Amino acid sequence: MMHQRDVLVAAFESRGSPADFDRELTRLFGSSFTTLSMDPVPPEQVRRNNWEPMASASNAKKGSQVEQRVVDVILRDLLRIVHDMPLRAKSEWSNFLDALTVQASWTSIMARIQAIAGNHDEVSAYFWGSMLAATSGAHMTGTTVSPVDIGAFPGSVSTVFDQARYPRANSGNTVKTIKEMTFPNVVSIAAKPIADAWSTTKVAAGEKGAALAIVGSAVSPDLWRHPAAVRYLLLPAVSGLRSLVPSASFSLDSATQTVEDAIDTELAEKWRARSVW
Repeated sequence: MMHQRDVLVAAFESRGSPADFDRELTRLFGSSFTTLSMDPVPPEQVRRNNWEPMASASNAKKGSQVEQRVVDVILRDLLRIVHDMPLRAKSEWSNFLDALTVQASWTSIMARIQAIAGNHDEVSAYFWGSMLAATSGAHMTGTTVSPVDIGAFPGSVSTVFDQARYPRANSGNTVKTIKEMTFPNVVSIAAKPIADAWSTTKVAAGEKGAALAIVGSAVSPDLWRHPAAVRYLLLPAVSGLRSLVPSASFSLDSATQTVEDAIDTELAEKWRARSVW
């Protein structure tokens, strides 16, 4: 989670010039494309180094590339918009970030979790993002955000919180279980410090939901494989920033569709068809 936290700190504290931060975002997430499917043209870059020309790519590959561009460009835009916000508008966000990612006790909490769930595997990195998605979901229902609320939320909705799967995945190696989410005691261990962070932060009430959603969106290793994070973190992050920064623009917004529309068409509909949204 280190590089995700580093870029969040830089955005929340407006570190570096806008041009320098934009270059770092390009390095991490690719360029700020304005179309869903146009091939990159130098010096444009993509986040993933396996882009195939759309004219010759298979239908499956084309679908993956469009889906990935949606989430990668939107996440990039979120961080750019936050970096551009005046510091007075986000003065407590870095402290909230530290609390949400339990910087003070991460090692001990992970040791407790591993004692129950076993050693981390290839999708364990999605666990904390799923927990932050559950927290955002609990907040969105209008209930309190207690450890019990966080732990109960995944079981109250149709979205899967314990799977890493890209939008068209059906079974087998394309669907991975986030095993930590399957242990109630592990969920309880993680929910406690997150709920504490929510209840003790000095971030204004009208900003907390957006700040949480932005943190969670960046903490997820790959939103393309994380339906819970897209539904309960990425979408609320976009709507939250639109409210906080009315002038904010998203690269994939167009005259015919918003980025929210793109998420629904390119990702949500496919996850919905597989009963995981």
